[in-house]
Amino acid sequence: MMYGFAPASLEVPIIHIADEGIQLGASLMEPGGTFINILPFLRYIPAWLPGATAKKTAIRARALTEEVKRVPIDRVRAAMVGNVSRQFF
Repeated sequence: MMYGFAPASLEVPIIHIADEGIQLGASLMEPGGTFINILPFLRYIPAWLPGATAKKTAIRARALTEEVKRVPIDRVRAAMVGNVSRQFF
């Protein structure tokens, strides 16, 4: 349960988004997973540069993380505007 949202199954889109974000982030953080881990100055190259796949992956992982944070908060805001509340305890 998160912000009053209890998914009925694992096929809820937010769970797929969170899973993809975790997989992308984990692939970037594993030792030797990217050249950025070996040569730290590579993190400053622009994402449009050919071969900057790690940078593009990091941008995608960040966007997915922001989406996972935004969706539950938007649900709570909509419930507050509609004056809908749920009993949690």
